[in-house]
Amino acid sequence: MQSVKNYLFLVSVIALITLAGCAHYRAHPLKKLVTPPVKTTHQAIAFSHHALSKGECMLYLDRDVLAKGYQPVHITFTNNSKNYFTLSKENFSLPYANSDDVAKLVHTNTAGRAAGYGVVGLFIWPFIIPAVVDGIGSSEANHQLDADFAGKALRNQIVAPYSTVHGLIFVPKNEFDANFTMSVTNQETGTSYTLSSSKPEVKL
Repeated sequence: MQSVKNYLFLVSVIALITLAGCAHYRAHPLKKLVTPPVKTTHQAIAFSHHALSKGECMLYLDRDVLAKGYQPVHITFTNNSKNYFTLSKENFSLPYANSDDVAKLVHTNTAGRAAGYGVVGLFIWPFIIPAVVDGIGSSEANHQLDADFAGKALRNQIVAPYSTVHGLIFVPKNEFDANFTMSVTNQETGTSYTLSSSKPEVKL
């Protein structure tokens, strides 16, 4: 009888450890968007955008960012010219949030569950194990999440000739408008060019 109790106790602890280790972060790389076809016979710049759905948020960010009030928008910019262009998020007509602030909103939080294990662990010592596992797993998942959000966010940058860059901007959901504009600046001449949904390509 005692051996059966010990067996059931061991199975219960293993199950708790398994559940405690469920904090994770698994996201897929962003797929590049196809920009409007740019003919090789002329110099041009072009952009495309796509607002992520809930399913795409889960696929590429492993979190429902929409539920936290932010619309992730995937931006791709193609520079099919001999010029260098400055791309800045400040030159979008949409408001945006910093990726690290959005990441914090969707952090895995297992503090309550870990505390519960810890309290029980004061009386039944093996329950300390899932408390530790839960805390470590949550911390690692949040670290991976922060790094991935930062890596996928669109950066302020210089876009080299004949290259394409892409990334996400996080727009407050109630302020998102699919008809927005973005401007880029020729680094040498200082000339700015505005691209939009109705004018996604500009010949130079």
